[in-house]
Amino acid sequence: MTGLLTSLDGLPKGIRRPQYDRSRCGIGIVHIGVGAFHRAHQAVYTDDALNDSSEDWRILGVSPRSRDTAERLNAQDGLFSATSRGIEGNETRVIGSLACAHDLGSGRAAILDAMTMPSTRIVSLTITEKGYGIDRATGGIDKAHPAIAHDLEQPQQPQSAAGLLLLALAKRRERGLPPFAVLCCDNLPHNGAMLRELLADLAAHIAPEMEA
Repeated sequence: MTGLLTSLDGLPKGIRRPQYDRSRCGIGIVHIGVGAFHRAHQAVYTDDALNDSSEDWRILGVSPRSRDTAERLNAQDGLFSATSRGIEGNETRVIGSLACAHDLGSGRAAILDAMTMPSTRIVSLTITEKGYGIDRATGGIDKAHPAIAHDLEQPQQPQSAAGLLLLALAKRRERGLPPFAVLCCDNLPHNGAMLRELLADLAAHIAPEMEA
């Protein structure tokens, strides 16, 4: 489980804090779907890795719909607490792997800037099946999905995760940058292949040069 912090002041000595200098660790991951599941799992594991290496693997979080989540996290510099419960008791720690968060509606430019930075090597997702806009019958895009329908008309202002990924990959290609690894972390059957097929179909409609 996770909890939001209003201040680090006055925390008991037994609560673990990041052992790395957050200001010296750049962003290497953009994560779409910065909800409780991500904060309790991937953000924690990334925090562990940063404690070991202090390299540029901090996370820029993307909230596809909710501005409130991004605002709450940014108000406390991306810090939050995570509590592990077990037979031997509970352990609470402060997680520092999240650098900042943006909602897709108002922070699209900043998100795209992060996705097209050379240092960004991974874009991961936890948005649930409905968030992908996939037509299960065909494996391609669901044209009736509101965000997909928008992106078919305005591909340069994406509202869907698929549209955002495709535009960022196209911009990297234009700039001669290698693509980032796309990591689908939702429990969908054959999720990597599913996402590849979804992006290929969207590309066929709005960016045929990206189909290959």
